This record gives sequence, C-alpha cells and structure tokens, in this order.
Amino acid sequence: MLKMVIKICLFLTIVLQSSKSMACASCGSGGDDPLILYPWEQWKIYTGLGRTSAFTPIDAAGRSGRELSPDARNTTTVSMGKTLSNRSFVTVTAPYIVNKRGAYQRSGWGDPMVTARYTLVTQDISQEWIPQVQVLAATKAGSATSVFDYLDPARLDVFGSGVPEWRAGVDIWHAMFDWKAGFAQTVTGPLSSRKTEFGEVRNGVTYRSTATVGYGWGDFGKLLVGVNREQTTKKSLDGATQADSDVVGQSAFLSADAKIEHHSSVRLTLSKTAAFGLNKNTSRSEAVTVAVMRAF
Repeated sequence: MLKMVIKICLFLTIVLQSSKSMACASCGSGGDDPLILYPWEQWKIYTGLGRTSAFTPIDAAGRSGRELSPDARNTTTVSMGKTLSNRSFVTVTAPYIVNKRGAYQRSGWGDPMVTARYTLVTQDISQEWIPQVQVLAATKAGSATSVFDYLDPARLDVFGSGVPEWRAGVDIWHAMFDWKAGFAQTVTGPLSSRKTEFGEVRNGVTYRSTATVGYGWGDFGKLLVGVNREQTTKKSLDGATQADSDVVGQSAFLSADAKIEHHSSVRLTLSKTAAFGLNKNTSRSEAVTVAVMRAF
C-alpha cells in the first residue's frame, strides 16, 4: 500500500504543478459529503475508490480489543448531484463495500443517502472576511446488512447501520485567501428502532465536529488537513439505557485536489480513525481514497 500511496502522491504533485484547480465550494464537512457542487455546475458525478486496512477494535475502556474484524475493506462510492438554484443542490450517494479477511471476502451495497444543502451566506470579494455558511439535511436508508442481522462469524457481511437515519448540520467555509479554513457541525439520529431477538434496540444520537485548514496555490490546486470528533450517545434496549454503549472517535485526514481538465478534477484523501485522544467502542483504521469528479 505504501508504494501505491507514493505513486499517487507523485502523480498529484505533477498534476498540481501543471494544471488549474477550482477552490473548494465547501470543505468544512471533512468528507461527510463526497460531492459538492458549484453554482455554475448543473450536474456532477463522483466516483471514489477507497481501501481501508489495519483495523483494530477499541473497547468501552479505550483499550485495543480482540474481536474478529476485516483485514481490509474496499469501497466504491458513487454520487450524483443536481443544482436546484444558485444557492442549493441535492446529491444521492451509494457505496459498494467489499470486506476481506485472508482469502475470504463478502460484498454488498451500503446504505444509500440523499443530501440537500442550502447556502445561507455566500462569499463576496467586497466583504472578503465573511465566510460561506451552508445548512444541510440528509436521510440515509437502513437497508444494508448490519450488526443486527449479520451471518458471517467475522461480521464481513456488515455494510450498514441497520436503521434509517436523519442528519442535519451547518458547514462554514472560508476560501477567499490562499490560506483556507472550515468548520462543520452535524447531528445524526435514528428514524426508527430495530426489533431483535434480545428486544427493541434504539441507536443513540451522533454529534460530529470537523475542523479543516489548508492552503491553495491560486488555480493550481490545494492541500487540506483536518480532524473529526464524533460522539454517539448510549443505545437503549426496550427503553432502558445500556451502560458503556456510547461511542467516541477522533480521526484525522489529509486531502489534495487537482483539476485535470476544464470540467474534471481528482482528489486523494488519506485518513486515520481513532488517530488521537480518547476513543471507545470504535475501531482504529487507515484509509486511502482516490476519486474523480466530472461536472456537466
């Protein structure tokens, strides 16, 4: 994997030096929404190929666990977006996941998600210190196999959360200067409970904070680094709160964008979950994603 990452970095370095790149429309979300549309783009598609590895389960006390987990996960993410006005757009995203352990693998679709964004405050060159402010709302299906109904002993057939979810938030992004910064706050919650053999389970509410800083080289490209903090409240079983079921995860990421032609661009993202600080009931992992975006 290291050789592959080096080759991709070299490729992006050449591209960044030889082509032009548009500034990011909204990057405070830290990768929650892979596809962002500019006001002048009517349609846009995104295809991302990602590989996640080095999984290490972390228990409720923050210690590395020993549960069976995939050796690697390959994810193909496809997203399509449509501009509704010069302030709003909607995207539909669907991942296809392949979980591997040794020579054995299981694959399936993850939960599709529909997201809408509306720009409350636009950036204006006459008031260059005022950032862009967007609000977002999303819903995700709960159709993929989850921990509630997996059959594989190593849970290689787990591809989703098991219940439909809603998400809402605000995304603040400033990109008028070479140095750029963003912040996003989202809240995600279950739309329903899930009946299991043990009783009726209801997932907790997830609060996710993302901070991003970066630098752009005019129209040649940009580099962004960021951190996420995600905390999920405790689950309930038949209405009773389950002790030590809350989740805390803190991750870091780096991404580079480059325009390869007038309507197309590429993105490389490196990320690590449970990268620092307190983490509990989650999993540590490393990921590499390469994506291509095309506007129409």
